Amino acid sequence: MKNKSYKLARWTCCALLAGSEHLKLGYVSWYHVKDSSCHVILGTQQFKPNEFANQINPHVENTWGILCCVIDTCMKLEEGKYLNLRDPNKQVVRVYSLPDGTFSSDEDDEEEEEEEEEEEEEETEARQ
Repeated sequence: MKNKSYKLARWTCCALLAGSEHLKLGYVSWYHVKDSSCHVILGTQQFKPNEFANQINPHVENTWGILCCVIDTCMKLEEGKYLNLRDPNKQVVRVYSLPDGTFSSDEDDEEEEEEEEEEEEEETEARQ
């Protein structure tokens, strides 16, 4: 598993924010080296999130600082749709501007069409 420290810190922060009483980790391996579909559980461990955070040392205050920095960066951007993407090989988070309609589901499109139809009906009624 690559970037283990990042993943452990992320899971720990999620557990702390969720107010979880326990954080459980499982260790899994392939049963046969050539078969990636069969796995075996090597072991599990259970921690209290606060104690585990102290062990892996991701300063909790630092996580709030990072969140504050992300929010400040987003607040400086013009209104629109953006994607925050972490580079898996570097300690960099990039912000990409997305065109309207990106990642919108069919339901969102249907809702927008219904709203437009309702507005057109209201305009037609107002003219009469």
